[in-house]
Amino acid sequence: MILLNNQIVQPAEFPESQFKTGLSIYEVIRIFKGHAIFLKDNLLRLRNSIKKSNIDIDIHQLRIEDKLNRLIALEHIEEGNIKYVLHLTKDKWDEYIYQIPHHYPTEENYKNGIDTITCEAIRLNPEVKYINNDLRTLTDRLLQEHRVYEIILKDTEGSVTEGSRSNVFFIKAGILYTAPTSQVLPGTARKRVLDICKAHQIPVIEERIKYSDLKEFESAFITGTSPLVLPIRKIDEFSFDPQNNRLREIMEFYFSLLDKFF
Repeated sequence: MILLNNQIVQPAEFPESQFKTGLSIYEVIRIFKGHAIFLKDNLLRLRNSIKKSNIDIDIHQLRIEDKLNRLIALEHIEEGNIKYVLHLTKDKWDEYIYQIPHHYPTEENYKNGIDTITCEAIRLNPEVKYINNDLRTLTDRLLQEHRVYEIILKDTEGSVTEGSRSNVFFIKAGILYTAPTSQVLPGTARKRVLDICKAHQIPVIEERIKYSDLKEFESAFITGTSPLVLPIRKIDEFSFDPQNNRLREIMEFYFSLLDKFF
């Protein structure tokens, strides 16, 4: 079931290929125990994406939360991901709200970490969360070919920036390192990790991270709507410690936020 401008349509009437034209700004919202969690952060980023795209739309008038709750009730969604798309063409814009497949990490993933590989790719205009069909096609192919959990992006200068569907952090001597916010998609899970670090006085350095320097880091993890905070075991041939004390501390703080909701 899909809500198109808050009207129910069936999936057969909805070719996602239509997003190849125009501009499609979107958010993926995590549903937990029948509720949209951390929705405020998603709406703030959506508003920023709209503003950065020079679009004159007031998201408060869209009543997005009400529409999400309507779909949750109609589909009886207890857990999963909902995609909200604001699709803009030359003469109009439309809202699409629908449930998408989710692939949450297993307990083993959280315990032992995940394997990843790198790919040279640039996310143009990273401050705006929009559907990038070329990047998605490339990374989907690599994920299938190499049987890894995530693709880590490198820019043309050899710096590690972010994941194809996530942000990435590194740890050395208890200090977190991550790419500058201006150079990556400002993920909502990333923001929460930064907020946790600020609240608990955990040092964070935002700087360009050279691929050749990955061997210097003890631990690494990704953040995102589906993985939340997930240890990395390998990036290409570089190995990392998924049991790092600082990493486990951050995971504990993060997951305790869910307990506060419910």
